[in-house]
Amino acid sequence: MAQTDFDGSGILIIDGDEEFLADSSRLFEGGVATAATLADAQRALEGDDVDLVLLGPTFATETGVKDAGFLVEDDPGMAVVVVAGSVGSGLLRAALRAGFVDVIEAPLDAAKISEAVGHAERLTKRRPSSGGPVEPFAAPHREARVITVMSAKGGSGKTVTATNLALMLCKAHDPSRVCIVDADLQFGDVCLVLQLEPKLTIVNAAHEIAHIDEALLESILTKHPSGLSVLAAPLEPAFADEVTTAAMTEIVGRLRRMFDYVVIDTASLLDELLLSLLERSDQVLCVVDMDLPSVKNAKLALETLRLLKFPSGKIHLVLNRSNARARLDEGEIEQSLKMKIAAAIPSDGMVPASVNEGRPVVESAPRSKVARGFESVLKLVIGDESNRSDRAGKRRWL
Repeated sequence: MAQTDFDGSGILIIDGDEEFLADSSRLFEGGVATAATLADAQRALEGDDVDLVLLGPTFATETGVKDAGFLVEDDPGMAVVVVAGSVGSGLLRAALRAGFVDVIEAPLDAAKISEAVGHAERLTKRRPSSGGPVEPFAAPHREARVITVMSAKGGSGKTVTATNLALMLCKAHDPSRVCIVDADLQFGDVCLVLQLEPKLTIVNAAHEIAHIDEALLESILTKHPSGLSVLAAPLEPAFADEVTTAAMTEIVGRLRRMFDYVVIDTASLLDELLLSLLERSDQVLCVVDMDLPSVKNAKLALETLRLLKFPSGKIHLVLNRSNARARLDEGEIEQSLKMKIAAAIPSDGMVPASVNEGRPVVESAPRSKVARGFESVLKLVIGDESNRSDRAGKRRWL
């Protein structure tokens, strides 16, 4: 069992299972305080300077969390992490209501300990100097800008565009203020492209929609090493029906108040969900590939939006694989779609390689031509935002 880089000082592990206590203690280089009962824990806290408490599976129930609430009542600065056999929405909600910082799955390992300590440290930095309650995240600088990435045909590069854009926004902005939502509820690949394994998904958020607040929603998000927050798609296609359009729009509304940028990846399906997301978006990036079926489907989708009187100022055409050897040229595409190409991404073999490696190309090859193509998409987003006020009162229609 690999050890962590922490010596165990300032950490208390509470659990009634002696084997769990022994295994967890071995993760630390030095001695770590342990307690088998909550009464033992209270006595240990009186004599030791403890900054982080790991509450073991014995107490990982809603009742156990409630009973352990005194840990933060006595010391609001205490960081408590619950270690559970399985993480459910009820337990997560109870832990957040009690003022605990996180719930992680057993068994413990070095990576999970490091993540828990890092989370506690980030909360400590955000804690008011007066010693008041800890806010789960900083107040937003402004209401988030929502950018929805759509494509009328699968395989056009929509998810690759959305993930690379989100990571470029992280580089150009505070990464903790950027979120990507995988709204392809049946076959979402955002976490696959980013090489993430979410423990909770948008299904968990939808199940708690009547009670959800920003703190609970943040705990459902998966963190990318860059600092990007990810709201993962359901783990199985069968769970897609559990996320209603009303729940999705409510979730996006919550995220808008939590972040500065929210990028939404969508399914290649012009349905009620997509139309609702488009209606709530500040900007829509329509990704078109350099092949006839992609252009044909995009033409049909754009004509539908024209019939629905969707404002043209929101939509920008992004041409993917712009240097592909195809009979179509950019002029023909613009003429067919009755829109100018706003940004272009060249074809490059390193893109599928980056997907297989789980490292988007703007991270793995930031100086490549294809990365510069994604920079044109970023400039499109940033530039569109800076010119928003100039377009106020000058709405054009498709």
